[in-house]
Amino acid sequence: MPWVELADSIGVPRSIGQLYGVLFMAGRSMSAQECADVLKISRSSAGQGLKVLKEYGAIKSVFELGERCERYAIEPDLGVLIQSVLRGKLAPAFDMFFSKMNAIGDSMEGSDSSGVLLSRIRKLERWKCKFSEAQEWLMR
Repeated sequence: MPWVELADSIGVPRSIGQLYGVLFMAGRSMSAQECADVLKISRSSAGQGLKVLKEYGAIKSVFELGERCERYAIEPDLGVLIQSVLRGKLAPAFDMFFSKMNAIGDSMEGSDSSGVLLSRIRKLERWKCKFSEAQEWLMR
């Protein structure tokens, strides 16, 4: 299932990719129990995965007249999912990385440490700028 492969490649649990794929392929809203039945997983596992997808903005709750349970449908705009993953996972991870590398570089200033390493750390500043530009473009 392509959604599982995508989930694997961005570091998201396979079950999240499976749940999204089921909702995508269904073409209609589904309850957590229906998702669990299709995937042969527990209702609680389905519910937890659907909660994560909802937090990412990949799916939304749909309430249908006469239904007692919450139903879920995909957010049809893939850009919403990409922006959410970027904002929620990638951007904070890269911000932390660049911050730590800058701190290492700052601590090396004026020391007898390797000039090559310090130069490499300072070159990361260009990548930080490129990442910020890419992030701004994707957030449009």
